[in-house]
Amino acid sequence: MSQEQSKDMIIVKGLCKSFNGVPVLKDLDATIRRGEIVSIVGPSGAGKSTFLRCLNLLETPDSGTILVDGENAEEMDVRFLRRKMGMVFQQFNLFPHLSALENIMSAPTTLLKESKEKAEEHALDLLEKVGLAGKAWAFPWELSGGQQQRVAIARALAMRPEIMLFDEPTSALDPTMVNEVLGVIRSLADESGMTMAIVTHEMRFARDVSDRVFYMDQGVVYEEGSAEDIFERPKRERTRAFIRRVDTIRFELDKDFDYFGFDAKIDDFAMKHLVEQERRELLVRLIEGLFDNFFFLKVDELVFTLGITEKKDVELRFMYGGPECNPLLVKEASEDAASYFVRSIIEQNKLEAEFNVIDGKNVMEFVLLASS
Repeated sequence: MSQEQSKDMIIVKGLCKSFNGVPVLKDLDATIRRGEIVSIVGPSGAGKSTFLRCLNLLETPDSGTILVDGENAEEMDVRFLRRKMGMVFQQFNLFPHLSALENIMSAPTTLLKESKEKAEEHALDLLEKVGLAGKAWAFPWELSGGQQQRVAIARALAMRPEIMLFDEPTSALDPTMVNEVLGVIRSLADESGMTMAIVTHEMRFARDVSDRVFYMDQGVVYEEGSAEDIFERPKRERTRAFIRRVDTIRFELDKDFDYFGFDAKIDDFAMKHLVEQERRELLVRLIEGLFDNFFFLKVDELVFTLGITEKKDVELRFMYGGPECNPLLVKEASEDAASYFVRSIIEQNKLEAEFNVIDGKNVMEFVLLASS
């Protein structure tokens, strides 16, 4: 990891951003030092990706100031800003009609006006750096998801940025491909001395690679510190609750999702963490019941996160849009049969449950306590 420098590369003051009147970033302050690796962690909906997208003006802030290497980002030529600040997204976004080599060469030749020979030499070096020297002439459809993301990293590096932003670069990958992409990012962090901001759900990776960690919640940097401080000695309650989850799995679901595949993933996840069979079966019944009798009667899409804590408690988090809909307040089936079903499940199984509205989204959380 890089040594902390006295000079700040990015300074953010009072950053605010809303979408359709719903605040996502709320007076956010943050500083990232030159050559520093900062991982940004936190629950879904905390504003992590929006924060990154504001840094290079893919999203225009509503208010606040972003200084990049001492210059106001909103007063900079946006093309210069994005050359200085490369970004790797969740989706690979490679040009399907171009080879891996041509994808990497495209921006330097068109934007930087590099000669084809110089751009090709640099692109080949980058392909070797990301472990794909033998795939120069492969098209995206001939590459695995992990390989495509490594090409995307090389493409961002081809513009010779001083700062790299990674927005959940492994979230769209099959679990078997995650480590190959994390390995490339880890290598860059160890060798390049480049300033990096990495939004990730890979906690072990964040702990190993980071100089500092930002824990974001409810649109702000709720707590920051060294990786050791955040993962071993978090000071604030929300940070402690998040960090104690030793693993999570996240799904974005609509009414057409693969029910059987989803059930299998849930059961596999619980088995991996040695959740006993009785609680695994309860977990699957609970989720299926909630989907069939509540969520897909009320909403079209939701984000579901399943977490396991150090104590083997199972935590379920459902985030969904629409008007405020708190089933915990319904006392009779005649009021709202779907919501009453949720309340009945909670009471029958003695679950801990909580409902909140966060950034305009309904958030319902359950805990299946470990057997004592």
